[in-house]
Amino acid sequence: MAGQDRRIGDPKEIKRRLLSLPSLVSAALVAAFLVFLVTRFDIDLGNTWDQVKGANGWLLAAAFGIHYTAFFFRGARWRLLLENTQEPDKPPPGTLYCGQLVLLGWFVNAVTWFRMGDAYRAYVYHDEQKASFASTVGTILAERTLEAVLIAALLLIAVPFLVGPGGTAAWTLLAFAVTGVALMASVVSLMTWARSWAQKRLPDWLAEGYRNLHHGTLASFRRLAPVTGLGLLAWTAEAGRLYLVVQALGLDVGIPLVIVLTMANSLLSLVPTPGGFGAVEPGVAGLAVRLSRLTADAALAMVVVDRAITYLSIIVLGSAVFLGRQAVRRLSVVARTTAVQRAEKA
Repeated sequence: MAGQDRRIGDPKEIKRRLLSLPSLVSAALVAAFLVFLVTRFDIDLGNTWDQVKGANGWLLAAAFGIHYTAFFFRGARWRLLLENTQEPDKPPPGTLYCGQLVLLGWFVNAVTWFRMGDAYRAYVYHDEQKASFASTVGTILAERTLEAVLIAALLLIAVPFLVGPGGTAAWTLLAFAVTGVALMASVVSLMTWARSWAQKRLPDWLAEGYRNLHHGTLASFRRLAPVTGLGLLAWTAEAGRLYLVVQALGLDVGIPLVIVLTMANSLLSLVPTPGGFGAVEPGVAGLAVRLSRLTADAALAMVVVDRAITYLSIIVLGSAVFLGRQAVRRLSVVARTTAVQRAEKA
């Protein structure tokens, strides 16, 4: 570790990391995003910044707070999914623990490519709780399927209220969400169909992993009422955050559009860049302009403030949680080692 720390501080190592392909692509995305916004929408960046500076701080603080309640609801939902797959005498850890792992998954998604956060969440739970990795992945697959259904349902409720020349974009978003539901449902159905095939054709160790994945996915769909309720609470918190951001900036955006933009944010974040960067910002801003009377300056101000909460703050708080957990783990290892040494001396 010490040698690795020294390499990190070495100027050649710093230059190598800065010139790595992911870093260069990220920098290119930032530049392309700014050029796209300024040229496509004729944005006055000075006016945008003035709107950001003039936002109501109390409402932004409330938006920040309500955003993080969503992790409590998502943690409670994931705990229910885990509980559905485990023996009654082996309940999963509490809601705060599960919510913490959900936050860490979002943090990993925000700083890595290809959305590795879900795999990381499953690995940490498997490592710390000695649970089946495949079964844990199955609960997350079920969670993503239920999430897709909720997104499509909320869009189906909100989109008909949006009228005007930009309405086509909202209906396209809804079609994309429905397609996602169909794909997720197909995957789950295929898993059920392929179960007998996997038992006969795969090696024993791989067949066992598939059984665990199948069980973790299908068993998660029990008790759908509370699971769905917690999912709705999480999305209510997400929409509430954006609504408070809009109010803080003094913008005229109705609840249906707030719901649509919240869902668009989630869908666009599926783009495999860190946190969906480069897709969420122009996508949400462009959709807001097309579906409302917002100017491009105002839409950009909304996106900048909202992404500060949903992206930048996740990096800051997620890294704090990650480093804190690492420090606690190191201390526990040292404590166990010291206890063993004392026992041996005694």
